[in-house]
Amino acid sequence: MLEHAEIAQDLRGAINSLDPERPLKTDKQLEAYFVPRPFSPVEDVRILLQDTQSPQKILFTGHRGSGKSTELAWLTRSLREQFFVIQYSVKDRLNIFDLTHLDIVLSLALEMVERAREEGIEVSERVQEHILKFTKDISQEVVSEVTAGGGVSAELNVIVAKLSSKLGAEEVTRTSVREKVSHRLSDLFENIDLLAREIEKSTGRRLLAIVEDLDKTDLETTKKLFYENAVSLSAPRLSVIYTFPMALRHDNDFMQIRASFPRLYVLPNFMPRNRDGGENEDCIDALQAIFTKRAAPHLIDANALRRLALSSSGIPREFVAIAQTSCLEARKAEREFVDETCVETAIANRTREYDVLLTPEQRELLKKVRENKRITNDKDHRSLLHNLSALEYRNSGVWYDVHPVVAPLLDRE
Repeated sequence: MLEHAEIAQDLRGAINSLDPERPLKTDKQLEAYFVPRPFSPVEDVRILLQDTQSPQKILFTGHRGSGKSTELAWLTRSLREQFFVIQYSVKDRLNIFDLTHLDIVLSLALEMVERAREEGIEVSERVQEHILKFTKDISQEVVSEVTAGGGVSAELNVIVAKLSSKLGAEEVTRTSVREKVSHRLSDLFENIDLLAREIEKSTGRRLLAIVEDLDKTDLETTKKLFYENAVSLSAPRLSVIYTFPMALRHDNDFMQIRASFPRLYVLPNFMPRNRDGGENEDCIDALQAIFTKRAAPHLIDANALRRLALSSSGIPREFVAIAQTSCLEARKAEREFVDETCVETAIANRTREYDVLLTPEQRELLKKVRENKRITNDKDHRSLLHNLSALEYRNSGVWYDVHPVVAPLLDRE
């Protein structure tokens, strides 16, 4: 299992180890499975955070599935001595299909309270009372369900835990809380600031929040968050890293977003093929290591493993997803290992997903991307980047290509 950071010795174990929905998080997982990539910006982010005194507001982008969560977990490990890091996913806390800037800022405050409790951080009763009063004021429906008692700290923790669970699950609660918070946003920022200073004083470390999975919302929502409400997202007086959708870098209003978030870092995909179509052996080896660090080499034929790397587009989650499906195909065929037939079937399954998804107009655009290695700064091309049919690569420069599993669809008459 991935949690135990063991190398799978049979296909059943490989199916569990190769789970595309479970990024590496723990120290043991990172030490066992992490594969470094060329041109990663994580070291640049580390130096910026360590060397600057003022709080930094950072956008961290890359294609969905490119490994942002894993790279940010690796960053967290390197910053532990200097920073108290609060890393969480809005997908786990909120409803990403119904998301506003108010939800995000409030989720940050609630996460800070919960992490302070979990880590046993001493927070003065005065500050806890201040936060408790505000929390009660904005969530009266939640408070009515809580039995008082046990002191300020206990009451605050119960209300925060209940409010956190209801924000993501209940539309009525979200609507009510948003209305109240919208009239008291400055009070919310004040509470965040008070708690941040308490955490920093108690731990002797600066505070860093990493807010993940904002890139998984639709483009209209994320543009509204970062363009129309950038002031609110950048207001907390602590360093914050927000994940950011790759496609919005190609929006005409992106430079306005940069005015509030001057630091943008792009996590590049692995690049199994160069711009001229030639195979990139270093990146192929790195992608293959994603498999062999999780599952024993005898579980896959060497040619099949290479085909996996070349078909994956260089996005780790795509590689892992196709690899897992290949293992399932091998199990279904009652084989002891994955061969090229299993991989080809898994690739064909992925191709069929795009066959249903892509319109004739999108296929024509993709043909031009494949030919010119460029995209145009418009809505139609942004949609291709967002659904991963078109991908960005970078080495000495930036260029674009079509996802390898999509290419067969473009060659049909």
